[in-house]
Amino acid sequence: MAQTDKLSVYPEADKELTVVETHTELERQVSRARQAVQSFSAKFLGSVRSGVNSVIKTEDKVEDRVSSLLAKNENLTPNGLYVGVLTLASMVFTRHRAFPIRWTVPPVVLVASMRYFLPGTSDNIAEYYEKKEEALSKPFSEARRAQWTRAKQFWYTGIDHLQMTREKLAGTWTSSVRGLEDSTGLQVSSILSGSDATPSATPNSAEPKQTRKLV
Repeated sequence: MAQTDKLSVYPEADKELTVVETHTELERQVSRARQAVQSFSAKFLGSVRSGVNSVIKTEDKVEDRVSSLLAKNENLTPNGLYVGVLTLASMVFTRHRAFPIRWTVPPVVLVASMRYFLPGTSDNIAEYYEKKEEALSKPFSEARRAQWTRAKQFWYTGIDHLQMTREKLAGTWTSSVRGLEDSTGLQVSSILSGSDATPSATPNSAEPKQTRKLV
């Protein structure tokens, strides 16, 4: 036993040292918190980028659509300003009126001003609306078109009746005036038309003066 415990004459080889990395509980919590913050930041930045890209795409689509609806021979300035001013004025003037007037007059003024100042643009908007309406709800579009066609027929029929009534009244008035002229000999039509009877009477009044000079 004593011989085995005897130290060696030769130097012994260095033993390999192994370093074991250990972390404290605080370090592990800080690491997990940092990873969570980095993950949330990456997701948030990704959502922000996607939102910005969607907004840009929407703006491009709206700009392209507005450009396609705007007529080439029309300008938004000053015609568009006129439309806006008239619409706002109608809203201001009717703000204290009854409920139907307050909600009916501004849209009517908007449509009428668009038809007057921007007729081509209003036609393009109406055509685009009809296409979208037919694509989204075809039965409603067909019913609306049928009602609109019927309303236009009633409108034109009413205009024709008014024209016929006006012509009948004008004919009755003309025949009455002619009958009065035939019965009385008065030139009522010339008086009603605004013609001056004085020039026609001037030659007759001048003849006696000439005869007096000759005499």
